Amino acid sequence: LSVKEHPRQTLLDLLPSECDILCTHPMFGPDSGKNGWHGLTFVYERTRIDNVLLDPSHETSFHHFTDAGSSDSDADGSFVELGSGAVHDVHENSEAHVEGVDRMERFLSIWEEEGCRMVPLSCADHDEYAANSQFITHLMGRILGSQGLSKTPIDTKGFESVLKLIGNTMADSFDLFYGLYKYNKNSAETIRQLQSALSDVVVQLEEMEKQEQESK
Repeated sequence: LSVKEHPRQTLLDLLPSECDILCTHPMFGPDSGKNGWHGLTFVYERTRIDNVLLDPSHETSFHHFTDAGSSDSDADGSFVELGSGAVHDVHENSEAHVEGVDRMERFLSIWEEEGCRMVPLSCADHDEYAANSQFITHLMGRILGSQGLSKTPIDTKGFESVLKLIGNTMADSFDLFYGLYKYNKNSAETIRQLQSALSDVVVQLEEMEKQEQESK
């Protein structure tokens, strides 16, 4: 999903505790992934395995996509329980635990084998980053699209990129855009910062114009 903290909490609230939870977000869609997934980003957080709620801050210590520079302790496949700090091993003496770990690894391996860049990331960090990348992209596309911009006989490459942005974002439903806003607690602050930045730029223009008039 494009927003992660809200659905993560919903799943934890509504699903039985024995239900494992893996939160993922392929950072691409049908257009950007139509020629293959190699090098495209796949974000994930293992949330719960065999009744154990995992600490997302230790996510990088539990996966087989470990960077070459990681220490042996980071690559041992252990993971940390949220709250208690208890360390669990992937080979613990529990059939449900082993099956849960294997199920998640097999699912994630689909994306790894297709060449995705596998990024372990907490849902909270994902939403913070997404507000200032994915959401602001959709926001700018919607704002520019509402101006009715269209091709002209003298388009620059930059303006062609603007039209492409409008086309990509406006092709998605407004429900999707609304969801990016409503269910990501960081989105409102992104809008506020954009409004403030726009105001600052307008003030700079007005001040320069005023200085020019005064110098005449």
